[in-house]
Amino acid sequence: MSSSGAKNPTNAELRALVEKAGVPVSVLATPEQVVCDDEWTPERERLAQEHLRRDTSSIPEFWQRKYETEAARNWDKFYKRNSTNFYKDRHYLHLVFPDLDVKPEEGVTKTLLEVGSGVGNAALPLLEITPALKIVAIDFADTAIALLKQQPLYDAARVAASVCDITRDPLPAEAFADGGVDFALLLFCLSALHPEKMRAAVRKVAASLKPGGKLFFRDYGRYDQAQLRFGAGHKLQDNFYVRGDNTRAYYFTTEELREIMAGAGLACVENAYIRRQYVNRQQNVVRFRVWVHGIFQKPAAAPAPVVASEAALADASVGSSVDDATTLTASAAGALEL
Repeated sequence: MSSSGAKNPTNAELRALVEKAGVPVSVLATPEQVVCDDEWTPERERLAQEHLRRDTSSIPEFWQRKYETEAARNWDKFYKRNSTNFYKDRHYLHLVFPDLDVKPEEGVTKTLLEVGSGVGNAALPLLEITPALKIVAIDFADTAIALLKQQPLYDAARVAASVCDITRDPLPAEAFADGGVDFALLLFCLSALHPEKMRAAVRKVAASLKPGGKLFFRDYGRYDQAQLRFGAGHKLQDNFYVRGDNTRAYYFTTEELREIMAGAGLACVENAYIRRQYVNRQQNVVRFRVWVHGIFQKPAAAPAPVVASEAALADASVGSSVDDATTLTASAAGALEL
């Protein structure tokens, strides 16, 4: 039902919007270049907002409810249709989230909870790179988990994969073994949820973290080209859209992300946009992508009280806070490919 008579903007039309704002298409500067940082000016943001405001279409309440109640089914159809062939393996995660590069010589095994694992495009490369890491992988699409377990690199001794809808189901018991998980990963996952359910989902994930544990986040950012390309008949609400295959996507700002994480008791370590220009020289097509990157940390537990009578005060306290770092350079972020 997400279709309508309006045609989606073309790549050329969106490129014209960028050039109208006076932003150079730098990725075309040299023949060898395929990706570079993208510049966003106040004028470019104004034009993007104006472009989005033109879409005054609305989707009937019946269809809004249907997309919500059938969210897991629609993603299951996605994986039945695409199998393991749609997303590239994500070999960069230990570089942009260095805590995940757990060395065996450290003498410890750490546990990662991945929410929205899909078929293992993040989990399986991490298994190869970090032998001292165990993974609890969940997804609400049955087919995704079945395909993950069929992958040659899947190791049941190191990965506990199960079907779980983060908006409804309790997390699996493995997420709370040994006092919880050291890390959590939300990679292009939260955007698939209805905005009204995002905060509860993040609180559930935060509850599984050990004191001092970290949540790693990447997802779609506001004014990403994919958002600007939606035509009329796809907008469910502001910045929340339904695709042609009936899966959904939300486009975040860093401010929204910070507020969601703070509501779950997580302090901000990193929170920044990643903006890129990509070119397909064969087709002479330039894409302008925006993602949101973040690292958030659960406060460390307070030290055990020395004097027994101070127990009540100690129970109510928390450990040291985490400094806020809101700027992330492109080189630190790494080139992100879906």
